[in-house]
Amino acid sequence: MRPAQAAIEYLFMIALALLMVLIAVRLVKQTAQTAVQKINQTNEEVIRLLQNMTKG
Repeated sequence: MRPAQAAIEYLFMIALALLMVLIAVRLVKQTAQTAVQKINQTNEEVIRLLQNMTKG
């Protein structure tokens, strides 16, 4: 195998690895954002329920 061919193959492997990392980071970010939204919704619902309990 020629050195240039080997170098190009390594560059492609590095590019593929970086792409996989980018996809994983994006998925984790989306999951975290969804979790934050759910937590905020639940928090607001609990606050509303507690306020209704203290009013009645």
